[in-house]
Amino acid sequence: MRAVNLLPKDDLNAKSIKNEDPAVVIGSALGLVVIIALSGAFYMAHHNAGQQQRELDAARLQLGKLSLVKKPVVHVPKQTRPIIAVPAVTGEESALMTAVSSAMSTRIAWDRILREMSLVVPDDITVTSLTLTAPSNAPVPAGTDPNAGAPTGLALSGTTFSHDSVARLLSRLMLVPDLSDVTLSSSSADPSSGKVTFSVIANVKGAPPPILPPPPTEVGTDTTSGSS
Repeated sequence: MRAVNLLPKDDLNAKSIKNEDPAVVIGSALGLVVIIALSGAFYMAHHNAGQQQRELDAARLQLGKLSLVKKPVVHVPKQTRPIIAVPAVTGEESALMTAVSSAMSTRIAWDRILREMSLVVPDDITVTSLTLTAPSNAPVPAGTDPNAGAPTGLALSGTTFSHDSVARLLSRLMLVPDLSDVTLSSSSADPSSGKVTFSVIANVKGAPPPILPPPPTEVGTDTTSGSS
């Protein structure tokens, strides 16, 4: 007997899911799952943001209400009788400030002077010896220059390769605020070694020595008398 297909031609041409590529079906399903997950995450984030905004508005409203509440003013009674006598405290502070000012006026910051000198000494200068002496605070008579005489506060010796380097060192030492009267004491060149040996002296600024007042002038008395 011959088999006869009784189904219509349209049903034969209809596509079934079984005929689709499995990779396409799985990819479509995964894409749909991702879209659903993203939509859910966006909804949750939007919901949380709205909740936090409502909490912030409530806190601002509560803060505004609290700012309208007037705080009671507390009046502190004035103390009419001090615990410690004011003149005693003032006198003690005055003596302390005088002692501190006197000590600071004679203090010399040697570390600052050495740091300033290290910044200005040229690279081609070799320092062989350095002596720093505090200035004397002995009183000087009136009309006498306290800085008279040769500088004695700083004595520096060294070597270099030219007299130009010595001159450059002198010009830079003059820029150090704590030094004054920078003077070249000696400078000599050694032809055998090609080096220049030099020595520099200067004064170290400190508290100026007190100046003694001039001695009082004695007024003579006239002891001569006329004869009658």
